[in-house]
Amino acid sequence: MDLSNLSLPEMYQLQKDLAAEIERRKVSDKKNLIAELQNLAAAKGFSLQDVLGGSVSTKAAKSTGVAQFRNPADGNQTWTGRGRKPQWVQDWLDAGKPLDGLRI
Repeated sequence: MDLSNLSLPEMYQLQKDLAAEIERRKVSDKKNLIAELQNLAAAKGFSLQDVLGGSVSTKAAKSTGVAQFRNPADGNQTWTGRGRKPQWVQDWLDAGKPLDGLRI
């Protein structure tokens, strides 16, 4: 990609979009890996909990501040699910929609 043709504001937007996409892919890739590992363990007659000796969930992602929810109107807006709800989350809930509809 030739960045020399981009203006400074365009490069800032690209940087912002790239950071958001990296976080989205980290969460997505982790979920996919957990599913693959569960299938592999099941093929051998085990559960993933049996193999790892503990609970297996995506709760680790939640505790590290990784975004769990994304604004469908603006993919750059995310929320970890901790702290005060952003206005776009509150608007979503006020419309009677479930919070899981925003989950990444």
